[in-house]
Formats: sequence, structure tokens, C-alpha cells
Amino acid sequence: MNISGLICPVTKRPLTTLAADHLTTADGSISYPVKDKIPILLGPEAVTEQLPWPRNVRSPQYDEAYSEMEFYNKAGYAHAKEIRDQGTLDNSDSAGLRHLGSIGKLSEAERGPFPESSTWFSETIDIAAERDCYGHIGPVKGKRVIQIGGKGIVAVLLLMAGASEAMLLTPMHGEACVAMELAALFGFKDRLRCLVGIAEEIPIEDRHVDVCYVGGCVHHMRTEVAFLEMARILTPGGKFAAIEPWRAPGYTLGTKIFGKREPNAFCSPLDKARVSPIYKAFADARYVQHGSLTRYPAIVAQKAGLVLSVPQAAWVADVDDAICNCIPFARKLGSGVALLATK
Repeated sequence: MNISGLICPVTKRPLTTLAADHLTTADGSISYPVKDKIPILLGPEAVTEQLPWPRNVRSPQYDEAYSEMEFYNKAGYAHAKEIRDQGTLDNSDSAGLRHLGSIGKLSEAERGPFPESSTWFSETIDIAAERDCYGHIGPVKGKRVIQIGGKGIVAVLLLMAGASEAMLLTPMHGEACVAMELAALFGFKDRLRCLVGIAEEIPIEDRHVDVCYVGGCVHHMRTEVAFLEMARILTPGGKFAAIEPWRAPGYTLGTKIFGKREPNAFCSPLDKARVSPIYKAFADARYVQHGSLTRYPAIVAQKAGLVLSVPQAAWVADVDDAICNCIPFARKLGSGVALLATK
């Protein structure tokens, strides 16, 4: 198991010694468990006599992860078993997994270059933001990339696009297991590393990755800490991109009437105040809003079972942006956003 570049998330000391079921600092004073070849690098999981030490799983940086761990681990283990047993993603209930499976069947020529080819896109609600993000981080050929949060779908997709190595950091061991199965399915076992941890305490050394991608998870983070951490692990000139929901006018009323896209007590869309730390963390940063006219209706339609194809969604997004570009301040009403930054 490759442990290069791993550090204690609390002290930032290198983790250099690997045993069968734990990973430790050189002097053995701090140790973290390893489960299914996945290091569990969460502060409260450390074995150490060092004091003081963060043990309270209800503290702000850990609360959401530990509160939702049982649910997401259960779902992740089920997905991982399904992939392992079936050896295909064709029948998955996840559109993202089915899309990844379809790309995996294509030759390099059929896929086309990343990110120029539309083959790489899978979002229907947030395709405009997805195009912004992929355009910002691409091309990725020969680069070391990391996905923070999720099942590793984009991490594996970027390996297909030519990345030399990919990492996944998620607080959910079950999601990491899904990523490991995906890597095995597509022949990337030696090029994907999975870690259990949080963005506020990234267990990776400084300047270790060239690209950092987040898909719908920044709004769950303490951004004043997470942006600094994500910038820290990037190489000079490294790229950060994230697709996120934005707290647009009408959000409160809309969620009361139609419910959230995904029910979650911790889900809180971004706004200017929560995004503002990005400007301190990165040399260059901006955000681009989309979906002023059509994103909320598209979410409602999806809840009713009406899902557009990717080309249809792209056309709708282009029309939405074109109309709103002609109306002062209309783009600022967009409820979807792409965060784009360069170190």
C-alpha cells in the first residue's frame, strides 16, 4: 500500500510506518487504523497518548461526518458489493456510476480529449457548472488529482482522462470501498488511493497534488478552514474546482414547498459569506452562477421522474445563461455555482 505523502491530520507530522492494521509516525507516538487497505485518518480515531487531542466527535469539524457515517457507510458497502458481484455498472441505480461505466467501455479515441469532448459530462441539473469545472482543471494527462467527498466517480473518470494518479478523501469508509471497487473494475488499482478523512484536516502533505475537485460537498464544509487546507495540498499553479448549490432568492420558500434535492439536515447552500475565504486561500479565485431560470424547475421535474438527457440539459443551460446575460443581475439569481481557483 502506497503511503507516500500521508500525514497526521491533527499534527501534520508524516505517517511513515505501515503495519498490518495501522499507520504510524516514525516514533510510533501517533497511530491510525487501516481498514481494508484504507487508512482511517480522522483525528478522533488516532491511538495516541499525546494531549490535548481532539476526541469530541460532536465538534464542528467532525459532527456531520460522524452523524451520517452509519447511513452512508451502509449505502456504500451495498454499492461496493453490487459492483464486485456484478462486474458491471450497467444496472446501477446511480446515474453517475452508469455514466462512468459507459465511458469505461469506450476506447481513448471514442472518448475524445478531456475536457473538450461532451462524452465526459454527466450532470443534467448542473451541467453548466460541470463544464466550467472540467474546463478549469483540464487537461489532466500526467497529473496527480484528488477528489474530496463522494464515491470516487470523478477520481476514476480523471484516471480515464489520463491522470497519472488519483486520490479520494471521504469521511465515509463505505464510499472509499466503492472507489476501490471501481478502480479494480477499470484496471486502476495501482493508481487510485483512498483515504478516510475530512477537508478541514486533510491528511496529505503540502504541495502533493496538481488538481483538487469537489462535487457538491463544499457546502457541507467549514469553508474558512477547508479552502486553506485544499490550497495547502496543491502544487504551485494547481487547480481547484467545485460544483455546488447556491443560496439564491426563493431557496427557503422553494424547499418548504418542494423539499430539498436530497434531504439532509446538514445541507446548507453556499453564499457570498461562506465562499469569501476562497480569496484568502488562493492566488486567483472566482465563482460562476448558473440556472437562474431553469435549475429549480429542473430539480422539481427530476423529483417527478422527468430527467433530461445530457445534450438536452446542455441546451437548456445554454439558453438559460444566454437569456440571463441580457438581463442585469439575472445571473446573480442562479442557484448552481462553479467554484474555480488557482494556487
